[in-house]
Amino acid sequence: MKKILTLTLVLLIFSCSTNNPNYEENLTLAKKWIEAFETGNIDLWKDVVSEDLVDVAPIYGMGEVDYNSSLQVAEFYVQNYSNVKFKNQVWLPGIDTLTMKPDGSVRAYGNWTGKSKSTGRNFSMVSYHNFDFKDGKIVSTGEYFDATGMVNSVGPNQRNVVVATAKVNKDNIDKFQELMDSEGGLSVTRNYDGCSHLETFYNKESSTYFIIEYWESFEKYETYLDWRFNKDPSKFTDKVWPYVIGGQEGFTAYFNNTKYKFY
Repeated sequence: MKKILTLTLVLLIFSCSTNNPNYEENLTLAKKWIEAFETGNIDLWKDVVSEDLVDVAPIYGMGEVDYNSSLQVAEFYVQNYSNVKFKNQVWLPGIDTLTMKPDGSVRAYGNWTGKSKSTGRNFSMVSYHNFDFKDGKIVSTGEYFDATGMVNSVGPNQRNVVVATAKVNKDNIDKFQELMDSEGGLSVTRNYDGCSHLETFYNKESSTYFIIEYWESFEKYETYLDWRFNKDPSKFTDKVWPYVIGGQEGFTAYFNNTKYKFY
């Protein structure tokens, strides 16, 4: 009996030491943040988030962002995904790393699931979140999951990929790259109707410059190609050919590609 009473007392002391008077209230706010994504209610997100927010965004390369940027990311998820759920939730109190005592912050582990509205494909990924609070609002948060992988996993089953190559001597590659980066260069291609994004690289062993382009359809690419070669007022291609081995014959575009698959 004495052992039971001692154990009960220890557990009671430990329970008191791990509590913070603000934790339950803050936990409610954090759960509302989750609910905003599950219900697609961006106004609920605004209700619980401080305009002084500092957010560690999950998207590669973004790092810490402010309220407006975090709101744009939240709107992206709400507008593009449906049937969103945060499953297998585990909620824990956060601690002050100096005192090692609960400071009212909230931590959450779980599994996000949902469906892309545009492709109908489902996603599922584990995630970790931390929330800090001030004046009844979330003032700091971190979102840790593979956002880029999630977007890719629900992307279209078929992407229209164009691979263009140009033979460029290594002595001319710097000037050639300057043209690609110029005002009339690849930024025009990227912003042309139907092009979602593009990538480039140079292989010096084969003297080959690669342009990898992603288009909504090959028809839109052909429209762009006709404009670039025949209607572009900047005559950009005429400036390019002197740096390409064989001139126009040294440029090849591979399109109408099939059997696309993302791994």
